[in-house]
Amino acid sequence: MEINRINELEQIASEVRKDIVRMVGVARSGLLEFPLLISDLLVYLYWEEMLLLAQSPRRNDRDRFILGTEYGVPALYSILAKRGYYGREELWHYRRLGAMLQALPDFRRTPGIDAPCVTSGTELAVAAPLAQSLSMEGLNSRVFCFLEESECGCEDFFLEAERCAKKNIKNIIVIAAYKHRDGSDPNYPQVKCRDRLSGYGWKILEMDGSDFASMEEIFGRLDPDGSKPTVIFASIRNGRGLSFAEGDYTRTKKGLSIEAMDRALEELEGKSNG
Repeated sequence: MEINRINELEQIASEVRKDIVRMVGVARSGLLEFPLLISDLLVYLYWEEMLLLAQSPRRNDRDRFILGTEYGVPALYSILAKRGYYGREELWHYRRLGAMLQALPDFRRTPGIDAPCVTSGTELAVAAPLAQSLSMEGLNSRVFCFLEESECGCEDFFLEAERCAKKNIKNIIVIAAYKHRDGSDPNYPQVKCRDRLSGYGWKILEMDGSDFASMEEIFGRLDPDGSKPTVIFASIRNGRGLSFAEGDYTRTKKGLSIEAMDRALEELEGKSNG
């Protein structure tokens, strides 16, 4: 990837992160840390990898995105606004009674949302049938299922993963995000999940979900015709978050004060100019 394009994507991601802070701050409610950490990854998907057109959000041949973690909702909302699915002003009504952008996305009401946001290991049970139906219709569309590593250890997930392999649902790509750790441990969920999925016949890839060059290299390994279902384990680094929010989900579930929002924006501004 050329350095100019990397700089462009980094600028987009920086603007997305600022809007995440603003929307959570204005709402005085919502999650903050995880959305900031996955912003680079979602920017890459929506600007470089997925086939989509905001002006035609229901076109049949589009790629689909299934979000399997409520923690990522503010990031997805900010991404969709930036991509042109709806006006940026919608972000400032986040979580308000009657507003389009609620705590969990409504796929029947919100442009760019392809399915309900489900968790607890059931994400793949939503994504896999969708991918299978697209394939049966003769479409080359892919389904990207985004979840956290903890969901990969659920038996419901493994049951559906085994079915995907047996049915050769090859147009599904699971992206399992986890916080970067130094060193390795065989007890980490992604290690156990990787071994089990590999045994089923899934294609296993790993990448740095905070580095655009790494993402381009890994997504470049995807078989354009598809040969088997794929899972990509993506590490996300705290350098994309905020110093006062990192490592503590409980603090970011509470209302973000105006002072904290201003402090967050100043910190993000410093990172984008650094």
